[in-house]
Amino acid sequence: MLCSALFLLGAMSCQQKSQKLLLGGSGWNKIVIIDKETKQIEWEHPLEKGWECSSVAATPEGNILFAYARGAKLITKDHKEIWSIPAPDTCEMQTARILPNGNYLLAWCGHPATILEVSPKGEILSKTECETGIDHPHAQFRQVNKNKADNYLMPLFATSEVREISPAGELVSTTQLEGTPFSTVLLDNGNYMIACGDAHSLMEVNLNSGEVVRRIGEKDIEGVSLFFVAQLLPTSNNGLYICNWQGHDPSAKETNNPQLMEVDGNNKVIWSLNDNETFGMISAISAIQ
Repeated sequence: MLCSALFLLGAMSCQQKSQKLLLGGSGWNKIVIIDKETKQIEWEHPLEKGWECSSVAATPEGNILFAYARGAKLITKDHKEIWSIPAPDTCEMQTARILPNGNYLLAWCGHPATILEVSPKGEILSKTECETGIDHPHAQFRQVNKNKADNYLMPLFATSEVREISPAGELVSTTQLEGTPFSTVLLDNGNYMIACGDAHSLMEVNLNSGEVVRRIGEKDIEGVSLFFVAQLLPTSNNGLYICNWQGHDPSAKETNNPQLMEVDGNNKVIWSLNDNETFGMISAISAIQ
């Protein structure tokens, strides 16, 4: 019986694979895949100097999609380029994400700001253009999202707001927030959790009414301080990954705060990555299924 129990336990352990995370960040010279349990880098892809990476996504086929200021690429894990879509001169490609229908969402800052929907083969399926009223492209946005109404959610740095834009490029609504909104993520209750960048905060917001349901500030998570709050990623247990980008604070390294953390539904840190020797500044994350 003991042998049978040990065999069953061993078989169950073999079936429980450790989760893998794809990570990138503005100012980091690579994108990486880590094993969550060991926190070891298992794969990395180098980025050239100036290739600011604010979006990464792992595709169901096992490929890697990323934006890098000058454009967006889809590559294989053996570093072969499947396709590349450049951003025009003076523009910055900041968004590269996978939509629920399997297509990809790309967006570059510029005049006009431009949102593309692209097939997995790199075919441009739609193009939306709009003017943000923000002169400097770098002060426009990072991660554009799409809502269930098929409109685009554009968080804007310079104006501290989230704008809802129709596929025709028309303004549908505006929600005023704080700081430099970086990303929006839909919660199960229909609200959005919004990363507010240099406000050192994140907010749960009802974008239909503009109501701020809750705000998590710089010191509201026990044991850590929030710096520039970048991408947020929900977890299966009602929790959240928080990219705690530290590039705007020269003293951040000395504070010994994690670059990436996972909090549960009660805002308790249950996992974190705090290793400045191994990892650069993390502002983008994708879970690998």
